[in-house]
Amino acid sequence: MEKKKRYWFRVFILALLFLSVVFVLYMNITKEDMVKVKINESAPNFSLKNLSGSEHNLEELKGKVVLLNFWGSWCKPCKNEMPAIQNVYDKYKNNGFEVLAINIEESEFVVRNYFEQNNLHLPVLLDKQSEVTNLFNVDLLPASFIINREGKVVQIHEGEIQEGQLESWVKSNL
Repeated sequence: MEKKKRYWFRVFILALLFLSVVFVLYMNITKEDMVKVKINESAPNFSLKNLSGSEHNLEELKGKVVLLNFWGSWCKPCKNEMPAIQNVYDKYKNNGFEVLAINIEESEFVVRNYFEQNNLHLPVLLDKQSEVTNLFNVDLLPASFIINREGKVVQIHEGEIQEGQLESWVKSNL
């Protein structure tokens, strides 16, 4: 009887392993199908709160060139690019350029302190549940999306942005 139990236990474990491998393969094969945001397609609308608790949505910014920048205060490349984003924002905000710095899963307290300590005054939104992060299929931080005046995604960039690179993208879409 004991031998039979061990046999069925092994069959069960092997079946679980097999199903896990099939699931991982399926997720990797269909990952391309899961991409929600593509170049030259309309950016999906979303709504998030800022540090003051006011609700903002992407649709409000139609007619402007928008940088969506997904970041975290714990992310070194995010920290490195923030001054560049601030500089480009300061230079072009009066010409129809807007930034939405979307913080991922951090508290208002942490984000507010980070902005104050680094003398940043970019518009920041809080994605506490990563809903917008998932909507834009963000895997790596920082991740940036340039959206043109018509609301179409014209640039997707994962990793740290250099100031000249960002300024070039903004100028070409203003």
